[in-house]
This record gives sequence, C-alpha cells and structure tokens, in this order.
Amino acid sequence: MNRFQSQTLYGVLIGVTGVFLLLLSYNPSRIIQYGVAAGMFLSSFFAFVSADKSKASEVPLKYNWLLGVGMFAYALAILIYSSTFDRFTTITMAFLLYFGVAEIIFGFGLLAYKKSISLQVIVVKMIIGLFMTIGAVLIIVLAYFDKNISLLVSGALIFLSGINFILLANTVRKIAGWNNKNILHNNI
Repeated sequence: MNRFQSQTLYGVLIGVTGVFLLLLSYNPSRIIQYGVAAGMFLSSFFAFVSADKSKASEVPLKYNWLLGVGMFAYALAILIYSSTFDRFTTITMAFLLYFGVAEIIFGFGLLAYKKSISLQVIVVKMIIGLFMTIGAVLIIVLAYFDKNISLLVSGALIFLSGINFILLANTVRKIAGWNNKNILHNNI
C-alpha cells in the first residue's frame, strides 16, 4: 500500500464515520460514541501509515503525522471521556478546531514549500480549514438550542473532512505522477 492509497483509505474511513454520525444524529446513543471512536482509531492508523510512507517528503510526513495524532487523540477522548452529550460535543468541537487549524497551517506550509504546488489546491485547503474552524464554533452554539442538529452538523463536517482527504490524496497523486513523468522525460 502506498501513501496515496492509505491517505485515500483514511479519508474514506473519516467520511464513513461522518455518515454514521449523520444517520444516528436523531437517535443519539452510546453507539455513536463507540462508532466514532472506532472509525477514528482506524483512520489514525492509516494516517500513520501515510506518514511512514511519506518519509522522503517533509510536508506530507508532518501533515499525515499531525492528522494521525489528532485522530488518535480524538478517538481516545471520545472513547474514555465522552459519556455525556455535552462532553461529546465539546470533544468534537475541539477536534474540528484542531483539524481546521491544521488545514490552515498546512496551507501556509505549502506556500513556503520549494516545489510548485497549485495555488488552487492551497486556497481550497485553507478555505476548508476556515470552514471547519467556524463549523466547530457553530456546533457549540447549535448544541445549546438543539442537540440533534448539533450532531447532524458534526457528522456533516466530519464527512466533508473525509472527502477533503480523498480529494487531496488524488490531487497529490496526480502531481507526484506528473513530476515523475517530467523527471523521466528530462533524463532521457
């Protein structure tokens, strides 16, 4: 399994976790706690695999490592600490804030990266980070008025972050393939 496949897999797992939360948002129970924790533990494993496969490239190594640590910490916190709805919401808000800030930092890291990367990819990553950060705050506000809507928005944001990782893996794979073709062509 290469780094793009493992990154796609953890994107799919995050997306499935978001859909799981979406589907159970109007029937909250302990199943949500265990399902979200399991999905994030699996996702963190594949993020660490992606980081390990990215040792030759500094930015993807740090990015996948940070995401893996964040997902593992979120899964552990959900499993151990989120015995009430308020705790689940608070932990999920912190997780989404972490991911939002990580996306924004990653965008700035890409701007400073020596290899040319599409500005469109960087801007999309930073906008998604901002969206996740705003969404995290929105979840807390919504939880005050309607717990089910808060879970629904949480699931939607987690699902969208999974889609984001899948799209990023595909984009980076295409860039890496294009660079490899140019290297081969220039060496002939």
